[in-house]
Amino acid sequence: QRQCDVLCCYRLNRLHRNLKNALKLMKLCQKYHVHILSVHDGYFDMDKAFDRLKLNIFMSLAELESDNIGEQVKNGLREKAKQGKLITTHAPFGYHYQNGTFIINNDESPTVKAVFNYYLQGYGYKKIAQYLEDDNKLITRKPYQVRNIIMNPNYCGRVINQYGQYNNMVPPIVSATKYEHAQAIRNKKQLHCIPSENQLKQKIKCPCCDSTLTNMTIRKKHTLRYYICPKNMNESRFVCSFKGINAQKLEVQVLATCQNFFQNQQLYSKINNAIHQRLKKQRVIEAKSTLTQEQLIDKLAKGMIDAESFRKQTHLMNQKHKTISSISDNQLQTSLPKVIP
Repeated sequence: QRQCDVLCCYRLNRLHRNLKNALKLMKLCQKYHVHILSVHDGYFDMDKAFDRLKLNIFMSLAELESDNIGEQVKNGLREKAKQGKLITTHAPFGYHYQNGTFIINNDESPTVKAVFNYYLQGYGYKKIAQYLEDDNKLITRKPYQVRNIIMNPNYCGRVINQYGQYNNMVPPIVSATKYEHAQAIRNKKQLHCIPSENQLKQKIKCPCCDSTLTNMTIRKKHTLRYYICPKNMNESRFVCSFKGINAQKLEVQVLATCQNFFQNQQLYSKINNAIHQRLKKQRVIEAKSTLTQEQLIDKLAKGMIDAESFRKQTHLMNQKHKTISSISDNQLQTSLPKVIP
């Protein structure tokens, strides 16, 4: 309110191509007496009913145009797929795109074949990634990339997209029989997959690299549950010094801490006060930041600084604001010991 008089754009369809959202924008502009100026479509006074009607018509036509373009693109892609042509230029590992089709990459395809061979021998994603790393003739792949190779039907010449399944559209790197066998092994493993019982999943961080810990369950004679660093799961070898922690022991400790927290009102009050003090400091800093922003705008308007200097200083200010806008775990950890004896 009172911060903007005219909203400028090149074309009205750049504002919104959804009529519902466009009407919301119109009502907002009308409420605050902000007029719309389009380089291509002209000036619209939002206080005049006739201009609002014209704007409504333009917005309706923009949505119709957008829908027609989307429908034509879908029909074109569907027809292209029926003709046996690829609808993407993004070639997966093992291929490169050339003249409308995928061509086998002779440097990468041996790695794809090795991945399928190792998987059919019973090795898991992580072990296969280690074998690839140890073989100088093959290209290193991470465990999740090994998984993607095994799941991709392109490698047996098959293309599956939203318009159907098409065979022999690309040259195969492995046979269809080998691909189907790999999928059967993978599906069999998934049948025995049991949901994790870990109660703190996606809630605790790695003490070494600050990644969100993931679950791992070992089922042999006795079921053992752990929280481990995902970096060690996603790489072929250990890259984080934190190996893992017993889930059951950690959950018992967390439960005891929570019970103590809710039962001890004095502790709750101290923590609550520490958080409010931090929030109060943050609001003071944000108020100073707002004032500085207004000063920059004033300097730009008076010609004391150019647009490039304004952009750089605003960017630096926003970076500082992002740094202080959230109360991180580390900030709380440094504040809480001061109030908790």
